[in-house]
Amino acid sequence: MDKAVPDPPRSRSEQKLRGGQWWTLGWGALLTVLFVAQSSWRFTTDGPDGLWYVMVALIVVYVVALVGQVRRVFAITSWRRLPVELGERLLWGTFADRVLPTGGAAHPGRFALSTTRLRYLPDPISRLRGVTGEEWPATALHDVRVTPVDERRRRRGGRWVMVDVEGGAPITLMSNEAHLVADELFEALRVASPAARD
Repeated sequence: MDKAVPDPPRSRSEQKLRGGQWWTLGWGALLTVLFVAQSSWRFTTDGPDGLWYVMVALIVVYVVALVGQVRRVFAITSWRRLPVELGERLLWGTFADRVLPTGGAAHPGRFALSTTRLRYLPDPISRLRGVTGEEWPATALHDVRVTPVDERRRRRGGRWVMVDVEGGAPITLMSNEAHLVADELFEALRVASPAARD
């Protein structure tokens, strides 16, 4: 890995995605604290009744959800730590859901664009579901566009980022910051493969 090459600057989509995740994490932590306080108060006043055990179970569920949320916060920038080959440089990345060409569920994972390729690395849950990593040469990637997921979600802001691949099915990403992701990916592709953009 070339240590002399600095990391790409933090993008607007990265900042907004991290901010949204921290906001969600803050609300989850507040609810967990409230559940713990209420459970402790009920235990000291009423003893271990049936409802107290329900509250403890809810606390466990919230703590597990918070751990997952923390992992997602750090996953947004984890693409920066991916190994690169000699002469390759990371340009841009994000954490997003990928919709496979066959359709079906969305599979979370990291996307990282370098000067030579775009990589998709599924997260552990996606790997358990049988999803494998893929990569595409930067020269084979062309138009980047944002399209509504479907007519029912148009008014609710559901969006896909679609990247056309020469000779293959388009790559489909779902992100809360679809327009920023598409703009940044398009600009990074111009750096990775300027001939393909002309």
